[in-house]
Amino acid sequence: MIRARIRGRLLPALIVTLLLPAAAWAAPAPEAAPQPPAEDVRNAIAAGEFTAWFQNATAWLNERATARADQATLISLIDRPDVRRVLDGRQVIAACGAGELGAFAKAAPANQTFLTWLLSDTETMDLLLEGAAPLKLGAREKNQSHLKVASLEILRKILAGDGDAKGGLCRKLAIATALAPPGTGAPGAGHAKPPVDPVERYMHFKQAHRNGELVPSFDKLTVWEYQKVVQSGASNEDLAWGRRMIGTFRPDLLEDETVVNSTSFVWRRNAPPEHYPYKDMRYVLAGGGKCGPRSSWAVFICQAWGVPAIGVGQPGHACVAFRSANPMAQPQPGNVWKVAYGRGWEVSKLEGMSGPEFLQAVRERSHAKVFSRIEHLRWLAAAVTPEKKSAAILQVLNAMRTSLAEAKSEIPAAPVRPVSVKTDSGSSRPIGPVGGVIHVLAAAFTKTGGQISWGGQFPHVLVHHGPTGQPQVYFQQQMKSQWADYLIDVPAAGTYRLVMQAACVNDHQVLEFCSGDKMLAQVAIPLTYGLWQETSPVELRLDKGVQTLRVQTPTTEHKRGIALQSFKLKSKD
Repeated sequence: MIRARIRGRLLPALIVTLLLPAAAWAAPAPEAAPQPPAEDVRNAIAAGEFTAWFQNATAWLNERATARADQATLISLIDRPDVRRVLDGRQVIAACGAGELGAFAKAAPANQTFLTWLLSDTETMDLLLEGAAPLKLGAREKNQSHLKVASLEILRKILAGDGDAKGGLCRKLAIATALAPPGTGAPGAGHAKPPVDPVERYMHFKQAHRNGELVPSFDKLTVWEYQKVVQSGASNEDLAWGRRMIGTFRPDLLEDETVVNSTSFVWRRNAPPEHYPYKDMRYVLAGGGKCGPRSSWAVFICQAWGVPAIGVGQPGHACVAFRSANPMAQPQPGNVWKVAYGRGWEVSKLEGMSGPEFLQAVRERSHAKVFSRIEHLRWLAAAVTPEKKSAAILQVLNAMRTSLAEAKSEIPAAPVRPVSVKTDSGSSRPIGPVGGVIHVLAAAFTKTGGQISWGGQFPHVLVHHGPTGQPQVYFQQQMKSQWADYLIDVPAAGTYRLVMQAACVNDHQVLEFCSGDKMLAQVAIPLTYGLWQETSPVELRLDKGVQTLRVQTPTTEHKRGIALQSFKLKSKD
């Protein structure tokens, strides 16, 4: 009976023990050392000596990492605020190097103030360290130094000039600029020399975002993705011009954020002497070039609008990879990152990886919370000893990576956007003079038509709407013919001066002004680099009365694209 009582008391306790997680089976850990106090951090910064604090942090982390911890236990550990703060602080020192970070602290009191803030702000350290983590897995596995003290100096300067850089989108933008300052991407045609000051680059994009000049997806980028915007080698002036040019010349490309398609504007040819060597990005656009300059343009115009982009190498060719706002759109439907103006991912090289390796790497980063935990486990594994303990952590994080690689992201279907096939304005009311001037909006045509050269074109002019909503007409490039008819009420016969408000991106462009089969005038469209400009006046004879006048591209020579906002007729008499 005594034995039965003992069994009755011991059996429930044994069941509870068996149900405990494996980590609880481990031998009791010795009493943990206190967290390296904030005072120790401040002393290390003041002295410019981080080795002792690094060693203390290492010991503290070792005492908290159990030998047989499973995934749930490890995640619970690294999600603890006190552990995260110490782990991040240790990793900043490991990534920079204790000596380099100490020299930075000794260099100026402002640096010490900056480090005091940084090493106490876990969220900022997370963004900085994860943004600096190499894209390539092999480089991350080595856990070698990859955070430059120069980046800390840039971040300190940005913070000194703008308090907004301590939080929100501005903080991510500031960190990205510090990690990838202007000119750190691949060199390209039309780039600024020397590179733009990083603080000025940060302020440029901050102000452009505040002004609503960037694409909507810019609001939701990661630090790594922001790097692929701010590192543009172009000047800030060129970036601003690139946005104005698209907004004026081809505002339709802002739908689905497809500004990369403006690469077709860059004439595939050897640039003529008046445009080469390229002085800036306007010269690249107007002069044209082969795959190198076209790749440079594609990267530039994406970055100008806040779309992450990277130059891509392919056998005997150069093109672009960019982050798409519509993953299900062509090319490569189903991929957030797409390669354009070249062959597919299978022959691409970028960021030191093959195309498929790159896609896998960016997919992993897209799962931000899991990616963050994997990297924190990697840093923890580098801190703990013995090797068996570290290997157990690496085994857990590798299992998490495998699950992440097999996970399929839910990608929304591309919205179906109807293509405008408007061929008449629906109005037969003639346009007469107001104040002695016949002012005609280009989109007020009564009818339009034309003949295409290849698939993808439309047999008529296109109507686009600019930033203000005002409609305008686009004469497509390389069409065999295209025209728009206007019903005009001419008050009196005589000589009239014709002026057009137009934009183009290539020189030697013209539009013809006709009545029936008779060409009344040919209007030279000046090279405006995609911005609105009035043409020089040309004179023509008009009869009195209501009549149909036609604006058309020449049928004898295929011209590049021309945007037309309006034209005016004023009597010379």
